[in-house]
Amino acid sequence: MAVTATAERLLAAEDLLAAARSVTVTFDRIPSEPVSVADAAEISRADAARIARRYQGHGFAIIRVSPGTASPDTLLAMARSLCLGPAFVPPLYSIGGRQAPPVSRISAAANVRTAFASHPSFGRSVGQALHCDGTLQDIGFIKASLLLCETPAAEGGDTTLFNTSAAIAELVRTDLLAARALAAPGTLIRTANINGCTDSNAGPAVTVQNGHLVCRYCVTDTDSWAVPDGTDGADLRRGVEFLTEASRPGSPYFTLLHLGRDEAIVFDNTSISHGRTGYRDTAALRRCLYRSLHLRHPKVRVSVSDVLSDRTREQAA
Repeated sequence: MAVTATAERLLAAEDLLAAARSVTVTFDRIPSEPVSVADAAEISRADAARIARRYQGHGFAIIRVSPGTASPDTLLAMARSLCLGPAFVPPLYSIGGRQAPPVSRISAAANVRTAFASHPSFGRSVGQALHCDGTLQDIGFIKASLLLCETPAAEGGDTTLFNTSAAIAELVRTDLLAARALAAPGTLIRTANINGCTDSNAGPAVTVQNGHLVCRYCVTDTDSWAVPDGTDGADLRRGVEFLTEASRPGSPYFTLLHLGRDEAIVFDNTSISHGRTGYRDTAALRRCLYRSLHLRHPKVRVSVSDVLSDRTREQAA
């Protein structure tokens, strides 16, 4: 089994404290209605700004596309409109010469006879524990995940979200030693379990990049905790226990969402952990979602005409 380790130094207390103070992501006052867009390929500047503000303020944003248009092409068009950059396909998906598309289909019904039939999320209807996308990628590598619902399940299949960054910011303030243990290199070990691959990536559960907290809280069956050299096991245990409690339903750091037909979610893979509840299909409703991964956060596209328009308004003022 190959194991890769994230090149991280032990974070200084000052770095963690400063990054924790900069966390503003909250699940308070989540908008009740999605941002509706008429054309996923041409999201207006105003709508893109609304999506970016929600993403920055809550760690995610819900988007509604035109009825009946949910498809892989629509997902990629939306990604381009939000300036997320090309879809990233984890090398894990291409092991053995497999042709991995830029968009993954998540559907127990539709993936029965595909390479993803045995995938723990893409090909099964069971629930999925909280995790970040990119099993073998280093912490913070995948910035944003984009999901688009073509058909919801007859029952279940809700998206669970954990505001990891805000929870860890609280831990930094209340138990700095536990937070530093979570930031130790090699604390969290993520192991692949598809395409016959059992490689692992050992890295921290939280770090600081460009002055910001970057998290990867993952508690699926293939994720495990370890006590690296120089780390106090009791400190790490307190940190893990804190996150376990903070991620339970009823916590201010936990929320449950239901994506309806033609609704998408874009979420910050560096601050939010996600999962889903188990679901049940019927002949009339067979859950099908499309997912892409991206190496940039959403931003507002600025065209030449936008710049000229802004200058005109400034001159008029």
